[in-house]
Parts: sequence; C-alpha cells; structure tokens
Amino acid sequence: MFRWLINHIFFLSLIVFPSLGFAVDIPPGQAIAPPPGKSAIRFEMNSVRFGDKYLAGKALNTRSELTFNTLGVQYSGSFLIKNRLAGFYLNSAVGMAEPGGSINTQKEVGGLTDSAAALVTWLLADKEKGRYSVFGVYGIAPTGKYDSDRAINLSQNRFAGGLQLGYHTRLAPSWDIMAIADVMISGENDDYRLTHQTYKQDPLYSTQVTLMHHLDPSLTLSATYYFYAGGRGRLDGNKLDDDIRRNRYEVVLSKRVGSAKYFFYFGTDANTENGFIEEQRLSLRYQHYL
Repeated sequence: MFRWLINHIFFLSLIVFPSLGFAVDIPPGQAIAPPPGKSAIRFEMNSVRFGDKYLAGKALNTRSELTFNTLGVQYSGSFLIKNRLAGFYLNSAVGMAEPGGSINTQKEVGGLTDSAAALVTWLLADKEKGRYSVFGVYGIAPTGKYDSDRAINLSQNRFAGGLQLGYHTRLAPSWDIMAIADVMISGENDDYRLTHQTYKQDPLYSTQVTLMHHLDPSLTLSATYYFYAGGRGRLDGNKLDDDIRRNRYEVVLSKRVGSAKYFFYFGTDANTENGFIEEQRLSLRYQHYL
C-alpha cells in the first residue's frame, strides 16, 4: 500500500517535472562585451538525465530515470543604443523525453520546447582591465508541446521572465571570474495536471559563480557553481511544500578556431531539496561568429 502511494504521488509529480523552471544560465565569458555590430549563430546538443525524486532533502527511492535530449539553435547580436552597447538573443529547440527505470512504461514525448529571448546592456565595459558589468531582461514563451493529460511534457505552458545582473573581471593574466544574480517570475499554468488546476510558482532566485582558466589564447577551462532558491508552487492558490533549494556544478572546456568556438559541458547536481535530481548534464555546442 505504501509503495503504491509513493508511486502514485511520483506519477502525479511527473506532470510538473519538465515544468520546473530554472533560471537562464549564462555560459562562461558571456558577460564580456563584444564589438558592436557583431552577430553569431549557435547550435547545441544537450542531454540531461534526471533520477530520483526528493522530498525535504530525502530521496523517495522510486528508481526512476528520465532523459531529456534537445537540439537547439540560438541567434545573437550586438548593437549600440545612444552610444551604449547592447545585445540580444533568440533561441528555441526541439526535444525528446525518454522515460526509464521504474517509469519506462510511460510514452516518449518529442516536439518543440519553449522558446526564449533576451535583451542586455553593458553598464561597464573596460577591455583594458578586463572588467565588465551587464544587465539583462529575458522572457520565455510557451511554444512547446503540452498536454495536461500526459504525465511528461516539454513545455511549462506559461510565460516567464526575469532579470539578470552580471560582473566579469580579470584576476590574473590567465584567470577570470564571472558572477551572475538572477530572479525569474512565472505566469500561471491554468491547465495543470489531469485535474486541469491552476499552478503558479513564486519567484525563483539564483546565483552562479564561474572561474575561468585560459590554458592558451584559444583554449579555456571553466568551473561553475550554481545555487537556486525559492520557486514554491501554488496549486489553486494553496501553497505546496516544494521549495527549490538546489546546488549544481558544471565544467566547460571551450576552444576557439578561427571564426568558430566549440564548447563541451559536463554538469551534475550536488543535492536538491525538492524535486527530481539532475544526475548528469552533457552538452556540445558550436558557435559561429558572423
């Protein structure tokens, strides 16, 4: 009976699983100001594997596995607004969710994911000293595939947006550090779960700190620590005990070759208070500067 109850709760929580919105993470070195009038296109392949569900910091031992594979594209550019440098990006992706372990009977789901756009401006851009400060706003649109009658979805089925403030500085000739603070505010999903309830999430706060080591002028190794807090859910106005408190680490190796840059990402959660733990994140990215 207890096992059935755990599995039932777990199944229902899968519906919110892909909808757990996290902040828009910033790649290493992204706070460095580019020259105005430059643009780039980026292609990326991502594979994220989630494992057990956690409640109040303890695993429910559901022996679940869920892998999200995505293929995304991003277009970005820089320009001047009254002599102030600004930039933007637009990105979207297609994805596939593949259940495994104790939930391997669930159907795979594929299709378009939600899309994002951002506008940023540099408050400080001192190339000589290697100091940069950037402020940005971003939005996420529910363009992805969503069906409340499914346990797994690729979309949050709601709009979201946020503010970011970043700072990048040179520590030594071959060492840089970047810090980002973020707050994300989400709209309502009014067709949530099989009961078609209304789900709302409190603001989600996050920080990330990235240490970058330039092995040579074209090769950089980076390590990033992420911390997320807040984001408690409300179902038909009633608070849920699902506050987000998550610690994550990521290592990135990037290589510049001519007008292109290659990235390899590896990341994992150190721990999570509530929700599904991210066991592994692998990404390959190719960015071409136009």
